[in-house]
Amino acid sequence: MKESEDILRKMLTETREIPVDHVPYAFEKRIMAHIEAAPQAAINLWQQWSQALWRAVVPCLAVMILVAVLDSPEAAAPQPQPAPSAPLSAQTETTDEDLEAIVMLAIETPTLDR
Repeated sequence: MKESEDILRKMLTETREIPVDHVPYAFEKRIMAHIEAAPQAAINLWQQWSQALWRAVVPCLAVMILVAVLDSPEAAAPQPQPAPSAPLSAQTETTDEDLEAIVMLAIETPTLDR
């Protein structure tokens, strides 16, 4: 903190030593105009935000249309349907029996101490 104060003090003393021979025409008026315009920029923040959103609408719509076209069912390659298999019920019965056997083994713990 002390270093920044020293730097600032040094800068101010050096700038005070610069001779002011020429000041641009209407310099004060230009500075005051910038100061008066500063709050206007804060007020126009909502206007700038809405303009940015409206500019973003076109690219977003283009991306949406591109994704819709690429994702459409016509664009996808047709995949062959597998032939239906009849023994599906036999497979489910065996898995049910296997599951039942596993559950029964978990419930009935074998007695190894006897």
